[in-house]
Amino acid sequence: MPGVQPSRVTVREQPGLRPAPGGGRGAGKQVRAAATSNELWLAIHLPHYVLESLRRSTAAAQPVAGHDSGTAIVAVDLEGGGKVVCAGDAAAVAAGVTRGMALNSALALLPGLNVLARDAQAERALLEAVATRAIGFTPRVVLEPPDAVLLEVRGSLRLFGGVRRFIAQVRERLQSMGVAPLLALTPTPLASLWFARMGEEVALRSRDGLASRLARLPLACARWPEKRLESLAAMGVRTIGDCLKLPRDGFARRFAPQMLRALDRATGCAPDPRVAFVPRQRYSVRRDLEPEISDTERLGRAAGPLVDELCSFLDLRCCGVNVLDFSLLHRDVPPTRVCLRFAEPTAQAGRIAELLRERLARTELPGPVRALRLRSGPFMVANQQAGDLFARARGRTTSVPQLVERLRARLGTDAVYGIQAVPEHRPESAWEKGDILLFQEKGDILLFHGPTRSGDGKGECPPFPGKGECPLFPRPLWLLAEPQPLEGEEHPRHEGRLEFEEGPERIESGWWDGRDVRRDYYVARTTGGMRLWVFRERCAEGRWFLHGVFG
Repeated sequence: MPGVQPSRVTVREQPGLRPAPGGGRGAGKQVRAAATSNELWLAIHLPHYVLESLRRSTAAAQPVAGHDSGTAIVAVDLEGGGKVVCAGDAAAVAAGVTRGMALNSALALLPGLNVLARDAQAERALLEAVATRAIGFTPRVVLEPPDAVLLEVRGSLRLFGGVRRFIAQVRERLQSMGVAPLLALTPTPLASLWFARMGEEVALRSRDGLASRLARLPLACARWPEKRLESLAAMGVRTIGDCLKLPRDGFARRFAPQMLRALDRATGCAPDPRVAFVPRQRYSVRRDLEPEISDTERLGRAAGPLVDELCSFLDLRCCGVNVLDFSLLHRDVPPTRVCLRFAEPTAQAGRIAELLRERLARTELPGPVRALRLRSGPFMVANQQAGDLFARARGRTTSVPQLVERLRARLGTDAVYGIQAVPEHRPESAWEKGDILLFQEKGDILLFHGPTRSGDGKGECPPFPGKGECPLFPRPLWLLAEPQPLEGEEHPRHEGRLEFEEGPERIESGWWDGRDVRRDYYVARTTGGMRLWVFRERCAEGRWFLHGVFG
């Protein structure tokens, strides 16, 4: 009966490739549910992420002083002893240095080898930076540590002009970050990842034929445990296709159910849920400087790449910041802080760099700077309507927010401020210093005012009163720091007898803090036409005081 045996073998092995016929009812439902998915996943694999992360995080990743620009670079893992090469650049690979080689052997091949320590934090930062940049193409971004990012892009292809243009734009944007990615597009995230790891940059938009394309990949793409791969190799199983031909039940019992589920997810026979990447709500980055810098002008140029990365990060999120904190780290003295405050949320690199140069020019460094650290304040919605008000009204090119920022940088933050209203009846206590938050034009007058602090401590920005919307009792534009006594007992005098126009307005308040007042306020006019704000104390003496001048 030789003809029957092949038939039996085929029936036993068929469930491995197509789970629906032999995988039971549950397996069949799973296949049909997964087949209705209409997703396309782009995998971004970073084969050189170790060295690329070092180049981004520190200037020490460049060839050291005394070596020419062609010096080969390798990275070692100090946590693993630092005796084995874990990554090398093209020059090192061309000389015969390979991953896993002993460091002494690598130094024997290249005595002038530049050896760097692997930085796990920098690698994670690079992965998050790639994911953040990818959010500009699709909101569904997934981290696949340590060296890959996954994007669901079905809904983005038409927006960017089709598959080819989309992939080209993704590659161009990532290359501008200093990374060399490998890209693969398939209907399942795991299949895209496996193709990208093996350097096969495919673009498959349909599940038809996906299993047959995966079959040619070596098992190394799955990154299964080394012992499992050795066992499979001993059985003659070296590719994904060889695994798909094995009996499902036997494969799961002998190895691990997770490996079988990975095959099902890669071929689209099982769902593959992923946790989306959520960008951080504040930006923080550090750059080491080698050699150390003592000149503030050079320091401003060294901070340029940090500012550019921050602005790219903000542009992708359509946000801005109004506070930036630069910490200049020294070797033996406390850090020097340079805090930038902007009159409005901004994401303009030129504006930030200009203000930073102004502040650094007036900063005395207690010692050389060995590292820069940049931290942003909370992200805010950038004001896209804030135009050059002076340019419109006066024909100048400097906008109001930039003017305020320059004045603060040169004169100090305390010298330029806005007026913040406080819910208080006593005039001398009804305001306090605050940030300049709003800019409004009324004809040829430019108004600067901050938020009104409500009773619950929350800041609110009320609209400026329009034409005809005057308060019940007017308030002067200029308020004296201390009320000045006036002559006269029954009728006040200031450059002659004052004529009352409005009043009285009685203010009695402050008994709870020991600074209580009891006053009757009047709007009075001098003989020369000046309008004053005067009051009379409600006590036995009943003296008159000048408290303000109307504009």
